[in-house]
Amino acid sequence: MITRRTVLSGAAAAGIGFVSARASAQTLPPLAVVIQLSTGARYVYDVANGSDLGDFASTIGGFTQRCIRVDHPGFPLSVFFRPDRSSSRVEVVFELGRVLGGSLPTTLPAYTATINAGDQTLATVQVPVHYWYSRWRWQSSPRPIVGNVNQLISQGLLPPYDTVGGISATSVTQKCLPSSSPFKKAAPCFAVNTTTFVPSPTLPALMTGYKPYTVMGTSDITPYMPRTGERPDIGLVTEPQAQFICTGSPVALGALRAWAEGAGTVPWHIRDEVTGAPLNLLTYPNASWYWDQRVGAPWIPLGDNPVTIDTAHAPALGYVPYMLTGDPYHLEDMQFAANWDRGALPPKYRPSIGQSRSFAWSIRNLAQCARVTPETVPTWLLPRNYWLGFLSESRAFLEANYANNPSPVMAMFRSTSDINSGRDEGVSAPGGTWIDPWQDEFVATVIGWVIRMGFNDWQTAFDWKLGTTIARTGNTSGWCRAYATPYRVILRSALTAPLVSTWSEAWALTKQVRGIPTVTDPDTWVDPDMTYLAYTRGVLAMGQSLERPGTANGLEWSTQQLRSKGWKTAYKWRLGSGL
Repeated sequence: MITRRTVLSGAAAAGIGFVSARASAQTLPPLAVVIQLSTGARYVYDVANGSDLGDFASTIGGFTQRCIRVDHPGFPLSVFFRPDRSSSRVEVVFELGRVLGGSLPTTLPAYTATINAGDQTLATVQVPVHYWYSRWRWQSSPRPIVGNVNQLISQGLLPPYDTVGGISATSVTQKCLPSSSPFKKAAPCFAVNTTTFVPSPTLPALMTGYKPYTVMGTSDITPYMPRTGERPDIGLVTEPQAQFICTGSPVALGALRAWAEGAGTVPWHIRDEVTGAPLNLLTYPNASWYWDQRVGAPWIPLGDNPVTIDTAHAPALGYVPYMLTGDPYHLEDMQFAANWDRGALPPKYRPSIGQSRSFAWSIRNLAQCARVTPETVPTWLLPRNYWLGFLSESRAFLEANYANNPSPVMAMFRSTSDINSGRDEGVSAPGGTWIDPWQDEFVATVIGWVIRMGFNDWQTAFDWKLGTTIARTGNTSGWCRAYATPYRVILRSALTAPLVSTWSEAWALTKQVRGIPTVTDPDTWVDPDMTYLAYTRGVLAMGQSLERPGTANGLEWSTQQLRSKGWKTAYKWRLGSGL
């Protein structure tokens, strides 16, 4: 394991063991919320009338947080009062939506939320609009950063990033609750280290700013997630998260936290109003929010929202913030996102692989939930075993239908692409003839991280998947590594034609159909856009971190190609060392 500097300070997490249990009795502050709609309607939510959903004890953050839910008859806005038991910190969560009972999606017009403690007003928030299955929160203070990046990487809880560049200065500031806080007993203060990082000229420039989060906003998250192309919010982690992990950049930290709050606007907060937890898809195995209502029982309609979710391009917004703070608000978002991936499929296609990248990101989300969710949780969360079961199901599906499939598409080329349904792209990629190995790189890299998290039963799947990357980046398989990660690999001349059975045949056919010119130097990458090669190198770096044989040649070559051409690989793909 690489040696790294510590970029975070505070009460560093000693591990990720969790306990979820009710703390000693505490007098609940006299909290209440008044919702005043622009239409004139007024609703009062008093904590005294709420249902106690149980405590979450965070061993990462060192706090215990209560959760009291208050509903208003005939009005689909829920308010969750979440004061700490061990400090004066208060949080209030506002969530719109009902899953069961046939409620139709609605969007709330502008309203004012006034948060009171007895006769004192803590905050007045102007909400411009509130979308169905979206949420926002008010906090008396943000959770401090306490996770230790060195430790998280060594535990496999973060990808194997390397320390890059240099540090020019470190300053320490303090954050305290204001003395006017009505809950202040002894103002809790915590130290914050701010590290000024100066990247070397060969590294991508660090972000210098970001769009702040506002209620029902998304900061810089891409609202239309189906948008294709490389984006900072797609990958093992987001680009702001990776920049912070690698460099300690305070700007990147601000961005990742703004994005984590922006996740509240994403309409994946589908909560069972009876249990208080994300909808249990074991209890309701046929529930679905797939676009065709005929496949769901119940079918759960979605409302209008500026964010369009696409599982093929969905970012992981909550995991890194959760590991840095222990804040269960982010754990909830992790669970909502992972549940969305399953519920967005028709029930009879669970699990399945439509697009390889959809499968990759769904496995990323499942593994994160399965690794860090406590075994026992309060009723407003789903337990660890729920996620472990779906993760195991996905592994068994991948092994049975892909890793052990005798078809050349799987046995030789080790692809999760559905070649039969590949769209017709003209003479350069006829329908039903091609696979897209760059998406398979996402699958391989995610599975490698899943193993690093401790799920060693994924080793068979990873070794199977790693084989295609080794073949395309080596110099013995028959494939020309100057095109190590092409957009399309052609495996047959037509939908009804036989499949090629070797890498040499695949290269010859791909070269012919795609019109690839004669390669003068098979050891030199030819495409000026090296984005796909960075994905490929990430697979090999992950394989090296797991000490898998056969990775050294391709990793050394791909690293050298990226460096020699001055390609500024995004921080989120700078796995391992050498770049």
